[in-house]
Amino acid sequence: MDKKIEKKLVEKINEYKNIIVAKHILPDWDAQGSAMGMAHIIKENFKGKKIVVVGDRLNDDKDFWIDSKDLTDKFIKSALVITVDTGTSSRIDFEKFSLAKEIFKVDHHIPVDNYGNENLVDVSAIACAQVVTLWAKDMKLKVNRKAATNLYKGLLTDSNRFLFPATNVHTFEAAIELINSGIDLEEIHNYLYVGNLNLRKWTNYAFSKVEISKKGVAIIVIEEKDYKPYKLTYDEVKLALSTMAGIDEIKIWSTVIVWKGVNKVSLRSRKYDVNTVAVKYNGGGHKLASGAELDKISDYKNLVKDLDKLIK
Repeated sequence: MDKKIEKKLVEKINEYKNIIVAKHILPDWDAQGSAMGMAHIIKENFKGKKIVVVGDRLNDDKDFWIDSKDLTDKFIKSALVITVDTGTSSRIDFEKFSLAKEIFKVDHHIPVDNYGNENLVDVSAIACAQVVTLWAKDMKLKVNRKAATNLYKGLLTDSNRFLFPATNVHTFEAAIELINSGIDLEEIHNYLYVGNLNLRKWTNYAFSKVEISKKGVAIIVIEEKDYKPYKLTYDEVKLALSTMAGIDEIKIWSTVIVWKGVNKVSLRSRKYDVNTVAVKYNGGGHKLASGAELDKISDYKNLVKDLDKLIK
């Protein structure tokens, strides 16, 4: 990573008393883990800061939480906003981010929107949690157990337990740093990967809806009527995506999930550059893992046709 930009982030944190950490809408564990990890690192190493983590959360962790009515415009205008794991400004889970005095973007997605006043981006990183962890290491900042636990959840999930091809030596370098901070690996793995009977019933049902093209593009279209009986969170609904992974006949797999009126798309592949299609559908991300949005749910048929074209 660019050491000058890494040092600039330290300088900016030192410069501001008020700091807001934001992540993307409908956060996954890389978003939340990076946000909470960053906040804990700042609290541990930079004294006298007022730190707030805004947006939705995956669990009931109340650290750095503030009621939105108490987050005044005056506070925001005096603050540094640090965004994590958020490639474009339209996906920031904080409507008033533009009021902030400065924005510092920390990310690992292919840059399509350099909305930050400064941008620390490493597209070779499997997860934003990797970027945050190695920034802390390079700057010789202490990463306590709470920070490390959050960051490891992000690293583990975005790398699919270190199985995705973009996992590299720096991913394991980050993992070593976090393990040395005293995290409980068994506790983290059980929290993330031991589910309940309701979730297993959901994933079985979701897979029963899969459509597979002749070329090997698989898609599951999920509407509210599908997941409502299971009383699931968005992150739990999204587990449908993983049911198509690791199947030889499936070359590219995707889900379209209708959530709060938005047709959310997730794209995955072991080989093909799905990002080239994602950008056509209001999205983007990485070569083998991207997100997008459909204007209307029936557009999924055109999406499949475009994905088919990737397979020669």
